[in-house]
Amino acid sequence: MKTQTKLIITSIFIFLFSLNFISAVSITDVSSSPQEVVPGEIVNIIIEIENIFEYDVQNLNVKLDLSGEDVPFAPYQSSSEKFLDELDDGDEEDFKFKLIVLPETSSGIYKIPVEISYEDDEEDTCTKNELISVTVNSEPELKVSLVDSEVLIKGSENVFSIKIINSGLADVKFVYLGVSDSKGIKILSEKEQYIGDIDSDDFDSVEYRIYINEDASGTINLPVILKFRDATNKEFTESKNLILKTYSLKQAQDLGLVKKTNYTIYIIIGILVLGYIGYRIRKKRKKNRGRI
Repeated sequence: MKTQTKLIITSIFIFLFSLNFISAVSITDVSSSPQEVVPGEIVNIIIEIENIFEYDVQNLNVKLDLSGEDVPFAPYQSSSEKFLDELDDGDEEDFKFKLIVLPETSSGIYKIPVEISYEDDEEDTCTKNELISVTVNSEPELKVSLVDSEVLIKGSENVFSIKIINSGLADVKFVYLGVSDSKGIKILSEKEQYIGDIDSDDFDSVEYRIYINEDASGTINLPVILKFRDATNKEFTESKNLILKTYSLKQAQDLGLVKKTNYTIYIIIGILVLGYIGYRIRKKRKKNRGRI
């Protein structure tokens, strides 16, 4: 029994020793400045490495592998590889890298492979691979506007469209747009409508039906609320305002915004129809007299 216990303890010790040997140096902290970097911007990365062995390691080399197609970074004014002659046991060292994000990079969290190599006390070269991550993102920028061609007439039901433009560098998703009743108008359609995703430098639109009171002001403030998420699923809620310009039918006609109804053609058609009816009646009367 004692022999088996000793064997188990020895096996555990050998396993822990080998595990410790493999992990002679370890990444203890990673920081980036800024924490979220915009495409085309520079990011400073600091990797803190600790020697957790009981002896010094020599020729410590830390390399960022930027060769992958899914790693949209390039070294900026420095190398992607750093070297240290010696790291004493129990000591820590910061390795600083400066990278630039490629301009066409989409928002998201990107993994960067890190290769760490060193020589142990027997001058054997040991290598381990780790991963760090960098968040590429930019502040969403959404704008709203009215479709220019629509004319809103008082005393009637109107249909108009609101355009949502993504003028930022990052895509947005799960976009909702909501409007509220305002003085002089009543919203007839669903007040909150789902739009979906809007890519950078793109737009979408949503249609609303409203009734405008006869006595409504010529300019009406329409409150608009946008709800959406960015690439990292951070939620945003933004309040905006749209100015609706309204017209009476006569004002719109006088300004040439809507066409005036042309009654002349209807009068001519009416005269022709009445003339034809009169002709048929006279003809029928003559026919009846001839039979008598």
